[in-house]
Amino acid sequence: MTASEPPAAERRRRLAAAGLVLGPPLFMLGEVVHHQVDTRPVLAAALACLGLYLWIAGILGIVHLLRPDADRLGLLGGAAALLGAIAVSNIMVIQLVFALVDQKVESYPELIRDIFNYVLFVTYLFGPVFPAALAVLAGGLLWQRIFPTWITVTFLSGALTFPVGRVGGVPLILHVTDFLLAVGAMAMGWQLWKRAELWNGPPERPADR
Repeated sequence: MTASEPPAAERRRRLAAAGLVLGPPLFMLGEVVHHQVDTRPVLAAALACLGLYLWIAGILGIVHLLRPDADRLGLLGGAAALLGAIAVSNIMVIQLVFALVDQKVESYPELIRDIFNYVLFVTYLFGPVFPAALAVLAGGLLWQRIFPTWITVTFLSGALTFPVGRVGGVPLILHVTDFLLAVGAMAMGWQLWKRAELWNGPPERPADR
């Protein structure tokens, strides 16, 4: 905390930073467990949903950083990211239900399967909003030059490629995109944890360093 930083502002800054540092890696770990350890669906869903929960704190922090010049962009991206995070968490829960049902019985009524497929389809309609919103936020960060360019570009690359592995069903690509997002977000969180001026004053436009 700097001499001029109010304690409440420090708490909010540190919470947002912790969300960026912890959320994306936990989400990535949940995805790894989901695709590589078929016998742990509960653990996979729990890790992914906890990661999304923490990630929301980081997203709200990014919205704060984008004021005042990019306030509309930040609010648009932040609101969409929250909607997308809810959709992604719903997808994880529905996949968990599928996995648990398949473990307990060899078959179950087609009506139940159809209901789950319908709910999953509707949820998937909003799922792509999440990476799109992250890309919008990254664009705002690039425009404001709040973080060193390599950090924001890494995060943006993960956001833009986020749907690729999921739509194509290729776990390796999925893990790479999650890794890019995690690295970018963790670097942002570390910068935010160390640099109170990012949170409390007009956003800097630092040169790459």
